[in-house]
Amino acid sequence: MVNTGGEACKNLPLSVTATPKSVCEGCQRVISDRFLLRLNDSLWHEQCVQCASCKEPLQTTCFYRDKNHPSRISSCSPRLFAVKCGGCLEAIAPSELVMRAQKSVYHLRCFCCCVCERRLQKGDEFVLKEGQLLCKGDYEKERELLSLVSPPCCS
Repeated sequence: MVNTGGEACKNLPLSVTATPKSVCEGCQRVISDRFLLRLNDSLWHEQCVQCASCKEPLQTTCFYRDKNHPSRISSCSPRLFAVKCGGCLEAIAPSELVMRAQKSVYHLRCFCCCVCERRLQKGDEFVLKEGQLLCKGDYEKERELLSLVSPPCCS
């Protein structure tokens, strides 16, 4: 099965007869096997079709193809392309509840003030400053301290 650019998996023609000139796209060796795999316009030995990330064989699974490097959807794709948490930078499962701040997405457990580490709840006021979450109280304390260190300029 093969998935090309977001399409559903399609049946892959497996019974293409090798010719004396057939060269494997993966290993660049002549394919002398009776049968070979055709992925888009390239020919492959069955054992050369493997995940570009984990190197697992892709003989019995769906995958998508990025240039000449197939990668398995079932195990590698979620790990490589999943939305990452803005707090811990780990993958967020599609079924997981999340909190959002501008373009960032967080696990519920990671949606915390970076100063006091208090978990922010729905409805709490907060500031996202330079990629860091601050609760309203800590943001106001920071502003007050900064104003003491560098008072506004008077003319």
